[in-house]
Amino acid sequence: GHPGACYNAATDMSKRGFTNARGERNAMLNASNSHNSVHDKNNQNRWRDHAPLQAIRRQLADSELLMERGIVLEPDSNKPYYTGYDYQTLYDWDQYFEAIIQIYMGWPSVYIQNGITIFLDHQQPDGLISRSVPSNLYHDPEHVKPFLCQSILLVDQHNDEGLDWVLNDHYYPRLKKYLDYWLQAMDSNDNDLSEWMSAPHTGMDNQHARAGWWEDRISEGVDLNSYLYLELLAFAKLAERYGQTDDAASYRQAARQLRERIQELLWDAQNGFYYDRHVKTGQPIRVRSIAGFTPLWAGISTPEQAERLVTEHLSREDAFWSPWPLATLARSEPGYSATLLEKDLGCNWRATVWIPTNYMVYHGLRRYGYDSLATTLADRTGALVQQSGNREWYDAESGAGCGLDPFWGWSLLAHFMAFEEEHGVNPNPNLNCE
Repeated sequence: GHPGACYNAATDMSKRGFTNARGERNAMLNASNSHNSVHDKNNQNRWRDHAPLQAIRRQLADSELLMERGIVLEPDSNKPYYTGYDYQTLYDWDQYFEAIIQIYMGWPSVYIQNGITIFLDHQQPDGLISRSVPSNLYHDPEHVKPFLCQSILLVDQHNDEGLDWVLNDHYYPRLKKYLDYWLQAMDSNDNDLSEWMSAPHTGMDNQHARAGWWEDRISEGVDLNSYLYLELLAFAKLAERYGQTDDAASYRQAARQLRERIQELLWDAQNGFYYDRHVKTGQPIRVRSIAGFTPLWAGISTPEQAERLVTEHLSREDAFWSPWPLATLARSEPGYSATLLEKDLGCNWRATVWIPTNYMVYHGLRRYGYDSLATTLADRTGALVQQSGNREWYDAESGAGCGLDPFWGWSLLAHFMAFEEEHGVNPNPNLNCE
């Protein structure tokens, strides 16, 4: 089939001159013999010497050796970056969750910074940034998911090195242009809601019932617009830091407007759920996807909406609370399947559990005060990776690991949820409010 996020492109990469940069990393980091703590004068990571995290790192020593295989040199810029994929592709939203893992592992921020600037380096004159590096024919027209500014704030939150690497004459205008591409070029009907090009563009590759196939461009995604809301707020903070107060004000206003549109056009009061909206018909696309909970993560929902989402959908066993929660499609959906269906692209986001979506929902539950359910979700997510190892995704019914094996990408987040739970840590508190 078509190369979605899950095809093995190792052969493709070798042609493109990508090289594994393990040796490069060792030279760059001048690491001590113990790979559990990277002692390096350039490492400004505030969590580097944190005792509870060091204990977790010791348990993840084998995973960290695998993670080092994910350090790759990008041929155009010769910058080393980190990816969770053995076929060495840098992906847009993966990079955000992988950044949190690198921070908790005590790594320096250089790979996170490079991942961000590599995307910005690949920007087209109109602002478009294809959503993977290297890209391909299918990804070329699909704009990078709106996580770059949030990733920059992550670096800033957990490192002491400032933001001169990105808040400068070269990269600041590119960040602004990339956001404007979402707000203008990807809003074909001018209703202030941006659109996905396809289901693979959402990252939930085979949720075709809600977002179509390549270049269909039918879905005003609730997930997309929730991420974009946070990204606009993140950019406003960066603009402020850079002394661009007019930009800060106008993008904060754009965020407020987007929040209102999400509430007005994507919330279904009858069902108590957020649905994507069909670009052409203006009708809700009535597919219950885990994407419907992203307004909890983004802090868009009212307490009343949060209550309906949690009680009528999230916590129900006939909906998202599968034997191993959380299913990425409601269990009552006709498309709920542990295996790929005939025309599916990419990986399986049907009867499956993905760690980053569990992670977003976990923080959404915490934000709205559903602490005991959040604790249960963190515990179950941790138990899942303990039982089935670090895999790309998991079967929501059996808990079996699926996809890449071994995998050192965003699923490692599961190992840190108990830590966040115990210490009340939210890695990106900057995004908590307008």
